[in-house]
Amino acid sequence: MFRMRLMPFAGAMVVFAAVAAPAAGQCVLADFEEFPVNMPLTTQLDGVTFYVVGQSCDGNPVLYLRIADEFYGENFSSKVLLIDTGCPDFSSDYLRMVFDDKQGDVRFSLGPWAGTYYVRAYASASGGAPISAQTVIIPGTGFVGATQTVQVTRAQRDIRRIEIQAAVSGHEAIDHLYFGHDDTPPEVQIDYPAPLDCINGTITVTGVVCDEDGAYDRDRLEAMRIWPSPQTEWTLVREYVGSQVCDPSSLYSWDTTEPEFTDGVYVLRVTSINACGLATTEELTVYVDNSFNTVQIQNPNHGDIVGGTVCFDGTAWEQTCFDNYIVRYKPVGGGSWLPVDPSNPTYGSTVTNNPLAWWVNAPNLPDGDYLVALAGNTTTGATASDQILLTIDNTPPVAQITSPSPCANVEGVVQVTGTVFDENIDDWSLQYFNPITQTWSYIEDDSDNASGILANWDTSGLTPCFYLLRLRAKDNATVNRCSDPDPHVTDFYLPIAVGLGGTTDLDMDGDTDLADFALFMESFTGPLP
Repeated sequence: MFRMRLMPFAGAMVVFAAVAAPAAGQCVLADFEEFPVNMPLTTQLDGVTFYVVGQSCDGNPVLYLRIADEFYGENFSSKVLLIDTGCPDFSSDYLRMVFDDKQGDVRFSLGPWAGTYYVRAYASASGGAPISAQTVIIPGTGFVGATQTVQVTRAQRDIRRIEIQAAVSGHEAIDHLYFGHDDTPPEVQIDYPAPLDCINGTITVTGVVCDEDGAYDRDRLEAMRIWPSPQTEWTLVREYVGSQVCDPSSLYSWDTTEPEFTDGVYVLRVTSINACGLATTEELTVYVDNSFNTVQIQNPNHGDIVGGTVCFDGTAWEQTCFDNYIVRYKPVGGGSWLPVDPSNPTYGSTVTNNPLAWWVNAPNLPDGDYLVALAGNTTTGATASDQILLTIDNTPPVAQITSPSPCANVEGVVQVTGTVFDENIDDWSLQYFNPITQTWSYIEDDSDNASGILANWDTSGLTPCFYLLRLRAKDNATVNRCSDPDPHVTDFYLPIAVGLGGTTDLDMDGDTDLADFALFMESFTGPLP
């Protein structure tokens, strides 16, 4: 006979290693409760055959050991095995048990009549001299409801037959018969997973659960989380009854995604139990990791406008089974994902609230919208990601004054025209530098692109002199945010004469000399910021 272990896996029944069934009658504890009263018992209990020896009625009727009820011995249950009375009642008939396999330990409760009982053991099914004998005395007279526990043991395990005979026959009764003792515990071997393995999803635990020299009962797989939030009780994952696996093979299917198995460190325990109650366990520690713990791009923010070299700060942290993290980008309009730093397509260390990567080729990319993704990967294949949208702006604003012309002489209200433009304009301002007060003053400012008239500059209150106009435009891009972040700034300078009427006597001292030339040069260049 063979037994096959059936294990549910991915919605199907999978047949695994077949092993020979253990011999019948091993580690049996019989209380006879499952048999009906008055039923003759001969071969119905696996592993042993019962006889009435003597047959004092000459076979008519045939005498049997029968199931009897209401024997109230101290160690009897409600049903016992009782020898038929002979012809006459107090004849020499006695009880015989012949075991299928040789025994080393046989126990039973004997009674309930007072008297002397003889218990003999033999090495063969029939004939031969006893290999052991003992006398059991139950004190008193008649039915006293007393019992005696009898144990017949042989280190050689050579007991094949036991005979029980009372001095006054017809009253031999036994209960709680135990035989087939096995003092060798079963074997347990876990081949997969290995200690400290990282596992996720549904795994197949492989190994051996076997008792080759005894009757097998059951085996089970249990798990207990020890970090984080340590558990105090084992969780049963799977149990099989009566089917052992004696060659390395599949034992259990474990779905680690079930709600009771959150990510963490677990102790696995496989327990194998034989029919005698002997158990063997093997334990190992594994990491259950069905998700990458934390990935987050903290800087720049989603929707930021950036320019130049971009650095990314954030977190890529995994508590148990970290493998790597990657930072990649691609244009919003399509294209392939590429590493932000080609020299580091993957990163092999966790990061918490610190720099993650540098987007080294960002200054060379066309302006536009890009997706940037951070992905963390575990050794089990679990992954998590965070994604942001960034706008690359590597183009400085356009800032140009088209009127008046450089070094023109103006007076009164002067119309200043020009152009300010940027896809991501922040603001612009028109200012003039006064060489007399050595200060910059605002003429006009705005936060929108402009084309045409930028301002009407009233120069009527200014001292005739050479002045310097500056048109400054800024955009919203954060440029070189990894070192000294600043927006793009474009300055356009225009020297202009105010109220001079074409004279070269700039210091108004009555003649034209080097002092006038020096003042002209200073007015033209101006103290730049």
